Amino acid sequence: MTEELAEKTEKVQLEGLIENDRVIISDKKGIEEFYQTSYIGTIEKLKNGKEILILDAIEVLLLCERNRVLIWEDNDKSKKLLDFENLLTYFTQYDQHLWQKYIIYMDLRKRGYIVRKGYGNGIDFRVYKRGADFEKDSAKFLIFPVFEGNPIELRDLDKMSRVAMSSRKDLIVATVDRLSKPIYYSVKKFQILNKGESNEVENAR
Repeated sequence: MTEELAEKTEKVQLEGLIENDRVIISDKKGIEEFYQTSYIGTIEKLKNGKEILILDAIEVLLLCERNRVLIWEDNDKSKKLLDFENLLTYFTQYDQHLWQKYIIYMDLRKRGYIVRKGYGNGIDFRVYKRGADFEKDSAKFLIFPVFEGNPIELRDLDKMSRVAMSSRKDLIVATVDRLSKPIYYSVKKFQILNKGESNEVENAR
């Protein structure tokens, strides 16, 4: 048996239940398989002391693409087993830019970074250095996705810049071009223009 075949054989598929814009995995193996080994999902403790794993839409897409989760339409096993396209269509009702965000998310993960959910309000991801322990270490980058047809408001960029500076993190503006290629810009310094002040945005690549 080849190493690749052995790896595929050993991978566990776990059932998930859709709850609005997230998926819940109740099997404790979910925490071991996804959270502890791949830093995917968030642990939530129930009143009875049981721990479950909560997956965001982007994390569900990742695990579906890897054939690691089983999710049925309307959480009914007598109905269709949902594939990647089905899940993308379903979750897009909650976020019209989900596909572009997924491209950015996957690109960062392929580069070896640990990617976790951001603070919201534009900061979609926190990114940790390669080899970091996200439960103990602080994130190095904050990712602010911007998409075609949705120009950056100066006030928003100023706000994000201040959030990054106050938390001692680097702000990265991420976008996706027409070829579905992610592009990153590192915002080294930003302030709403006053006399004698300037904006400095440099390409991170």
